[in-house]
Amino acid sequence: MITINKEIDIDITYIEKRYPDINKVLFFDIETTGFSYKKNMIYLIGCTYFVDNKPFIIQWLSENENDEYNILHNFINFSKDYNQLIHFNGTSFDIPFITNRASFYTLEFDITNYDSIDIYKLVRPCKHILNLNNCKQKTIEQYLNIYREDKFSGGELIDRFIAFLKTGNTILKTILLKHNEDDIIGLTKILNIHEHIDFYNCMKQQNLLYTINKVNYTTSTMDIYLKTNNICPFTYNQTNQYYCIDLNNESIFIKISLLEDELKYYFKNYKDYYYIKSEDEAVHKQVAKYINKKNKTKATRENCYIKKRGIFIPLPDSYIIENEQIFNSSIKENTNYLLLKENIFNDNIFILKLCNNILSNL
Repeated sequence: MITINKEIDIDITYIEKRYPDINKVLFFDIETTGFSYKKNMIYLIGCTYFVDNKPFIIQWLSENENDEYNILHNFINFSKDYNQLIHFNGTSFDIPFITNRASFYTLEFDITNYDSIDIYKLVRPCKHILNLNNCKQKTIEQYLNIYREDKFSGGELIDRFIAFLKTGNTILKTILLKHNEDDIIGLTKILNIHEHIDFYNCMKQQNLLYTINKVNYTTSTMDIYLKTNNICPFTYNQTNQYYCIDLNNESIFIKISLLEDELKYYFKNYKDYYYIKSEDEAVHKQVAKYINKKNKTKATRENCYIKKRGIFIPLPDSYIIENEQIFNSSIKENTNYLLLKENIFNDNIFILKLCNNILSNL
């Protein structure tokens, strides 16, 4: 087994900011001969770690097919000094692979002893808003303008590892170590993606802070201009049937398409209502008792409504409103509408709530 242990030169400012106890943080990545822990082996494990806030890497590379035990034994013992393990897609691949291969040698690796942080799992929900083609580590590195010397994929290195076992070729050894080194150093560099994830999560959780610059209104659109308290670390634009949303720097622009139509408000307790045929509306049974029997029938879910003509605001799915009537074009329609009232543009609480809900659906 070959062991490489050396100090490296990387900027750790953001790592220290994100993880104050940096000396208890361990970044790691494994290289294997395939995807199955039953058929394949781990031939290389690399880690980035910190001593007195100085960054180092350590790598264990197999020199023969019997070195896997030594690699696992060294990694497991080394990792015991750390509280947080940071990895990329380790939840699905690296950790189960290590756990099962260690078990084969009667070694124990228990991830529950650590705070396990999977960068892949954090990024994946944000893929669409960051406009990523995929969630591979190299793709995220390119998105953050991080470029590596290594050009190989993990799969492309399997044949080179097999050739290295047969020949001991130093060029092949350098290629194998360099790929893993770029992976574990790259992990430390892509931590800046947390800023993008945090901003997105604030929107999803409706915790984003901003002020209303202005609201413009026509009979067909409602334009809302917002200024965020924090700079948005990415640009994003989305247009759908109801909303056009643009995020850029400190500004958020939301254009809402309004609907001028006649819509229906459906009463929930339809058993207390009668449908009046001549009016094409429902009235409460206390009123219906004064109406001719020929002109009324017991209401159903489908016809227990009153109608209203006006201009309506389409509401996002997550919008919960109290003490207001919600309108629909039919009982089966999913989109809810709120009747536009004259004073609504002076109601900052409503505007902010509406914007929060729209952004939380991105």
